[in-house]
Amino acid sequence: MAKIIDKGADGSGKRWVVRYREPGGRGARQREKSFDRKRDAVDFATRVEHDKRTQVYIDPDAGKVTLRVFVQEWLETISVSDGTWESYERIWRLHVLPQLGRKLLSQVTAADIEKLYNLWRAQGAEPNTIESRRIALSSAFTHAARHKRIATNPAKEALAPEHHIVPVDERALPSLEEVSAIAESIGPRLGPAIWMMASCGLRIGETLGLSSQDFDTGMLRLRRQVVRTNARGGRYAARYAPLKHRKEGEWRDVPLPESAFPLAPYFPILSESETIPYPDLLRKSWNRAIRRLGMRPYTPHDLRHKWATVTLTNGVSIHEVSRWLGHRSIKVTVDRYGHLTQDGRERCRQVVSAVYADHVPSGLRPARTCAAPGAELVLG
Repeated sequence: MAKIIDKGADGSGKRWVVRYREPGGRGARQREKSFDRKRDAVDFATRVEHDKRTQVYIDPDAGKVTLRVFVQEWLETISVSDGTWESYERIWRLHVLPQLGRKLLSQVTAADIEKLYNLWRAQGAEPNTIESRRIALSSAFTHAARHKRIATNPAKEALAPEHHIVPVDERALPSLEEVSAIAESIGPRLGPAIWMMASCGLRIGETLGLSSQDFDTGMLRLRRQVVRTNARGGRYAARYAPLKHRKEGEWRDVPLPESAFPLAPYFPILSESETIPYPDLLRKSWNRAIRRLGMRPYTPHDLRHKWATVTLTNGVSIHEVSRWLGHRSIKVTVDRYGHLTQDGRERCRQVVSAVYADHVPSGLRPARTCAAPGAELVLG
């Protein structure tokens, strides 16, 4: 049990001292903390014993390391994909440590995190970018809390910026004639990739990860994607990696239209030196083709949006589309593409028309097409 010692009014330093042992029995380290007031000493002793009983005790020295040092230790131990590791390392190095790196781990508060959010917004970061940075922040602090370096995760306590998904504007997507022109302009090596992205709703990395064995009658099996990583501090290179939101060995099936099946012999797509091409190679080639053709600044990801638009506006179930797109949650699909589900809209129109048809007077109509503000509307 914690002991409270009164050094007396004439003693040096703070009068009240709390002596206690860390969890672990008699062999555990003994510690002490001094207070000016008895009430504070009693409160501290009570809290220490409660934390020991409930197994939430935090060593006061565990968080006495700079955030910069802790993050370096954390990056050396976490088990994530190379792409995720690279993203976390870059976010911390460029966007967090310059602001908070000198603070002790135990000193970082929710207010500090909220100031970061405000700074990023002021610098023009998009909501999706801020959300990615928030995830990297929370991951590190969750690790610290789980290993009892800090009591709570300040990133979870901070008020996160509003993160919303902007619905896709189907009128701003390339037409099929434009897709065809881009595929032809981009050249015979990458042209098949353009058509696979448009025909199956694939991401760039998933398309570059295809092989001819993945093609089957009526179905395309996605097993891997191409990512560009530096292998945790090593040299940057293009590598095959598990699909997004998937683990090694997992796959995703996507319906394969008959028009895309003859493209199988063109995969895998390799560079002129027979190496895996970087995803940025396709993006740069795409941008050059767009400039040559004088088109709007479409992006390769617009082909994925185009596929979702075509499927949903022609009655394909949004649940199936979400699965084939490889979204982590159907909420993402609904927020982004839900307005395109024409079947639901038409069904709603038919239901309301049937219910109200016999009750709305057929002769009810406005006397004029448009009434001025404040004017009476004459019916009859």
